[in-house]
Amino acid sequence: MPSPDVPPTTPRVVLHLVDRATGGVPVAVRGYIENSPPGFRHIVASPHGPDGPAAVWAEGSRVLDARHVDWDVAHPLAAISGVRALVSRFAPDVVHAHSSFPGVYARAALRDGPRRVYTPHCFAFERRDVGRVARSAYRGIERALRGRADLLAAAGPGEAVAAARLGYPAARIRVIPNVPSVRRVSPVPPAPTDAETLTVGMLGRWAPQKDPDLFVDAVRRLRADLPGLRVHGRWIGGGEGADAAPEDIEVTGWQAPDSVAAQLGGLDVYLHSAAWEAAVAIAILDAVECGVPVLARPLAAMPGLPSAVQWDVGLGTLVAAVRAGSLARWQDDNRARWAEYLGGTFTAEAQRAALRAVWA
Repeated sequence: MPSPDVPPTTPRVVLHLVDRATGGVPVAVRGYIENSPPGFRHIVASPHGPDGPAAVWAEGSRVLDARHVDWDVAHPLAAISGVRALVSRFAPDVVHAHSSFPGVYARAALRDGPRRVYTPHCFAFERRDVGRVARSAYRGIERALRGRADLLAAAGPGEAVAAARLGYPAARIRVIPNVPSVRRVSPVPPAPTDAETLTVGMLGRWAPQKDPDLFVDAVRRLRADLPGLRVHGRWIGGGEGADAAPEDIEVTGWQAPDSVAAQLGGLDVYLHSAAWEAAVAIAILDAVECGVPVLARPLAAMPGLPSAVQWDVGLGTLVAAVRAGSLARWQDDNRARWAEYLGGTFTAEAQRAALRAVWA
């Protein structure tokens, strides 16, 4: 048997099934392809439409080495038949379904053939914007289909635990660590002691999962607690709900990777307001990569998160630091705590090794 460290003589083809063109899942898939081990070719099937691949695939300084094909996901039956047509057309060695609905479509379409890999990127039953009956139905579907995937490639340890509770045996569970999707574009400037503006931001889709209402509330809380300072709220991203964003919050719309890095680099503090996640979010890793202090809600996906970088405690200490003129010291402490918490685990090398094990 050849060593898993030696690339195959004939490139193996991985067909990625992605049911959206914006948001965190395409960003994660882009990272998988950029950090792919040698010996693999990639095809991305997504609802691109007549205008071609979306910005997350096509723009930025880094060229994504993948072929893009349109996949109609408007109706479940069309999506399922589309999976069969794509497999017949491209004869992939691996079908990697990303997020819950593509996971259902792929497992319903394929009983054998290519290696079937499923990454939920947060199981649908973890959602908090739907009722208990819907969450129970999602969980039941996941249980019923758990035997139809060769591997459950979790986006983090928390998702692996959830998969085990669904009945996946340990031998069929792997973890692919998230990694930053951007690179720092400039050195981190020191915080001025006499700043007149505090810019706080969030990165992601303006949708219930990211809980934009909590972000807006935090911005307004900071304005009330720091009346002598201009607090600017910036939401980096977009989404169907962004049209309803308050006028006092800047919404940038979807950005190319280089622009995301620049937008993050212009923040004084990053506030991750998401109500649920599958793992340490890529957006958090992006902010850390750009040298931005981060406050996040305590979530099951991030066990052991230090209280100093958690939402409620951190907002209080942030206000106290600004009042005392010690924002720079607060920022340095926050960065140090995140570096210790992440511990060098979320690297391209670690992701590449995990992908090799998943796709080989």
